[in-house]
Amino acid sequence: MHIVRRISQVFFLILFFVLFLLATYPLQKVFPVQFFLKLDPLLGIISSIAARTIIISIPAVILILLSVVLGRFFCGWICPMGTTIDGIDHLLKNKNNKTKGLFKNTKFVILFAVLFSALFSIQLNGFFDPIPLFTRTVATALYPLFVFLFEGFLSIFMSIGFLEEPVYRIHEFLRGNLLPITPIAFLGGISFLIIFLIILFLGKINRRFWCRNLCPLGALIGFISGKRLYRRLVTDSCTECGLCAKECRMGAIPDTFKETNHVECISCMDCQNICPVRAVQFKFQWKKERDKTTSLDLSRRHFISAGAVGLLSMGVFNLGHGSSKEKGLLVRPPGALEEGPFLDRCIRCGECVRVCSTSGAGLHLSQLENGWSALWTPVLKPHLGYCEYNCNMCGEVCPTGAIQPLPLEERKEMKMGTAHFDKTRCIPWYYGENCMVCEEHCPIPDKAIHFIEKKTTTIDGRETIVSLPYVKEDVCIGCGICVNRCPVEGQRGIFLTNADEYRWG
Repeated sequence: MHIVRRISQVFFLILFFVLFLLATYPLQKVFPVQFFLKLDPLLGIISSIAARTIIISIPAVILILLSVVLGRFFCGWICPMGTTIDGIDHLLKNKNNKTKGLFKNTKFVILFAVLFSALFSIQLNGFFDPIPLFTRTVATALYPLFVFLFEGFLSIFMSIGFLEEPVYRIHEFLRGNLLPITPIAFLGGISFLIIFLIILFLGKINRRFWCRNLCPLGALIGFISGKRLYRRLVTDSCTECGLCAKECRMGAIPDTFKETNHVECISCMDCQNICPVRAVQFKFQWKKERDKTTSLDLSRRHFISAGAVGLLSMGVFNLGHGSSKEKGLLVRPPGALEEGPFLDRCIRCGECVRVCSTSGAGLHLSQLENGWSALWTPVLKPHLGYCEYNCNMCGEVCPTGAIQPLPLEERKEMKMGTAHFDKTRCIPWYYGENCMVCEEHCPIPDKAIHFIEKKTTTIDGRETIVSLPYVKEDVCIGCGICVNRCPVEGQRGIFLTNADEYRWG
């Protein structure tokens, strides 16, 4: 079973990356690219509380039911974050427990703080839940870094004369599959990578430090697993050598060696594998008597701490909502709910940003331009990309309905924002020279950009007739391609504002 667990970990990690790569334009709905996000019960519970509706999925319900029987098997057998941490821990070669369980209840404080905040429509889950966190990091940091390094590696071989053609063919074959169509980079990618590296290198303190002490999803499953049926049992042949306790990556084996903290045990089978007398077994067994090792050691202080963290988050998230100008420039994806419900549901997973990078590449995770409450939520950045007119994938991959799935024809009419010309930057308006780039790229059949002939004086004093562009605001959907293609360097001659009055409700 020890070997089977490792095979399971590798299988699900590979499955995660395969589904990640399959989330491309055009999206094939036959592949469940949302599988891991749909499998996360904490994601559904927190989003349901914050949005005052039911969002939890069937895979998440199945995982909860299995956890009642099998315990925290998800953490040890399936979780891609846990598998990655195990791999890094193996490289760090640290098997010492330097904290002696000092922070083991911190994850429950974080869990209760996230739940408490959700009651007041503060969505903290995306900052701590390992599945959205891992998805966001892979999408915005690890994958772009991999692409950069891999294409650099290929370019070296392309520079070798006789290898140029075969390597070029390999590159063309991989484009759209392993490699994106165009180079990608995301706002905030470096910060996401730094956070991820900090989580990984906490393994220098304890093996699986994140899983032991900080993971709220692990805390939720551990809470469910206290009376698990499939559990670790120790026979009378145990010599109390202590190897099992030393090897346990979760600190789930106390100094008595024969007992087990089933809230912490992830059924990794390491203790069974290392036991020299084969005294450790994993079996199905029902115990009616109270076992102190299976109960949560949570005091009133922990609940007060959780409430304090929740209240503090409310204060922080209500600070700095951004200026009215910045709010007006905040353009959400097509099908996004109104701003309040959107923030209640959005878990900052970055799945929409990832899938958009394979079409228009206009979606990026916001920083602090609209305050803490909108941090790491998807916004359209037209100077970096645009919303592809024939694409509705962001709504298809959103696991919580923050972005509603829309039929393509309905999505084409969905208004995200409105384009406006900056007459101090636009070439025809300011320089008095004809330019039709924005109109040429407008994807709407009837065109949202039109021209009016007008006699004007150029900045050098010449009189000329110029075709001055203007936007038909009732036709424009705010896709941003006009901004993206504007030839004016620096700040473009056209910009977007959002359109809350047209937003999906």
